[in-house]
Amino acid sequence: MSSFDCLLKPIRINRMELKNRIVMPPMGTILANEDNSVSERNIEYYAARARGGAALIETEVTEIDSYTADPGMLGIYDDRLIPGWEKLAKRIHKEGSKLCVQLHHPGRQASYQGIKPPKAPSKISCPLCQDIPSVMTEEEIYQAIDNYAQGARRAKEAGLDAVEIHGAHGYLIAQFMSAYSNRRSDKWGGDLEGRMRFAIEIIKAVRKEVGPDFPIIFRYSADERVWGGRKVAESVAIAPMLVEAGADCLSISTGVYDNLFSYLIAPMGVEPGLNVEAAAKIKKAVNVPVIVVGKLNDPYIAESVLENNKADIIAIGRGLICDPELPNKIKDGKIDDIRWCISCNQGCIDKLLMTGGGVSCLMNPEAGREAEIKREKVENPKKVLIAGGGPAGLEAALTASSKGHEVILCEKSGELGGQFLLACVPPGKQEISRGLKYFVTQVEKSNIDVRLNTEVTKDLVKELKPDAVIVATGGKPLIPNIPGIDKENVVTAKDVLEFNKVAGKNVLVIGGGIVGCETTDLLLEYGRKVTIVEMLDDIAKDIGLGPKYFLMDRFFHHGVNIITNSPVKEITQDGAIIETPEGEKTLSGFDTIIIAVGTSPVNELAEAIKGVVDEVYVVGDAKKPRKALEAIAEGYEAAINL
Repeated sequence: MSSFDCLLKPIRINRMELKNRIVMPPMGTILANEDNSVSERNIEYYAARARGGAALIETEVTEIDSYTADPGMLGIYDDRLIPGWEKLAKRIHKEGSKLCVQLHHPGRQASYQGIKPPKAPSKISCPLCQDIPSVMTEEEIYQAIDNYAQGARRAKEAGLDAVEIHGAHGYLIAQFMSAYSNRRSDKWGGDLEGRMRFAIEIIKAVRKEVGPDFPIIFRYSADERVWGGRKVAESVAIAPMLVEAGADCLSISTGVYDNLFSYLIAPMGVEPGLNVEAAAKIKKAVNVPVIVVGKLNDPYIAESVLENNKADIIAIGRGLICDPELPNKIKDGKIDDIRWCISCNQGCIDKLLMTGGGVSCLMNPEAGREAEIKREKVENPKKVLIAGGGPAGLEAALTASSKGHEVILCEKSGELGGQFLLACVPPGKQEISRGLKYFVTQVEKSNIDVRLNTEVTKDLVKELKPDAVIVATGGKPLIPNIPGIDKENVVTAKDVLEFNKVAGKNVLVIGGGIVGCETTDLLLEYGRKVTIVEMLDDIAKDIGLGPKYFLMDRFFHHGVNIITNSPVKEITQDGAIIETPEGEKTLSGFDTIIIAVGTSPVNELAEAIKGVVDEVYVVGDAKKPRKALEAIAEGYEAAINL
């Protein structure tokens, strides 16, 4: 068994000594105050990760210009913001870690809803944000350079330990550095020297402002992963230029917005350590520490990276959102107790980008809520009966037990896991099994009374006499009222994912949501030819940007036939009659028809036990079918409020 000697070994960046090689890299939270000042939510969120053992806490993207600072984002563009940073620094130091701010300007990767244009080196819009930027003038360029320097000055005055200059992910500095986004013909563009000038001048200006002993980290993407973007060879070539300008440490990431977060924040199915080999090449070109990021929350993989001298420091982002105590658990040898990040991106990425609100986490409902959560034991423990051992039920059981309640967890089947058991079947989704293993392991270590093959009924509730019942009985496949749906060749997606039914060679999938798409993905692995018919204007609407990018790429290469805006009117012997925008159309030649149009709640128990028990809570799919992010959060809420 590894002792993780490399991960736990101290290291210096300039004069700053880190107690181990684990840092929390910048990741957006949208937890700041409306005026961009540090909030109590920020402080408690970062303090939890510092207390958990990370040697260095790097804040999320922090705006150096009020022009780019939306409400809820951190700012360091004005002296009025210094007191909040002082408070955060003191708290992080109290918890035993160092604090670094990431200095940021989005450039063209921003959208201001037409109120004002984003600013960029060239008049090229970001494919994701789409707003046409205004080209920065010489005066604006020098002002931006000074803004970075003044942001660094404020950080030092506030007592922070380092600054990181954000030159990665296609933001402003990256836009200047890359021929992909910089088409200028003046001294700020053209050849490599011209394109690097902006970054070099920023580093020099920051160094002049903070002095020789204050650590400067420079972050950039080794491979932008877009056609015409910077590749690893050029990133190796510019590394010595950055160090010569004054960078004390290089932080290596990947990607830009243009590839829809496919690698930038790699989802399930992308290999761990995707940036390690690039970081290793850059490390050979410089004599300063190199940080690497990218699905490295597995301590065995992280230790191997350091052991083989491919990087000096490991950045763990989502893993620390998921489990703030991860470094301490590594140190204490409690690997089985790590709450594993499953790279779903639902709470830490998709929520921020697509639905708004602060950071959260599917596996950790407390993420982003550290300032409001109180985990003290209850004074008057209750007897709590939980019906259903799926994600919502498991979280409810663990949370209730941790509060001191007596918990009985009943699962109708012979195995805990519920929808998680099906969710890890499609290609690239096996990381979910790690999350499930965490839940099951913690339940086994707890005092929870687990009863498998036990359906909760009204009679059982009367017999056990619980003070509260949490109904987490999940859902069942929704069967729409379509003529012909009872034919022998019609099966549900659940049947296929459970391998209870074998699909024929040519398959029609009715429903293009996440279940229909992932079932299709599985069928492609087995060589099936698939057509998806969806009543909405697009498929995979409930799938995040990164996973959807890879999914659609696989669909394209396998020739999946996708038909949208077409509700199914009738199922025939070998296909279906659909209503397209052009009129009625018959699809034929299919061996199997799979129904994947959603889930209906299974919650009859809640109605049956009204009047039998005072407290009844319905959570997860039993309440309303939705993603695991919401289901687990509901299980947590029910238990924490008992």
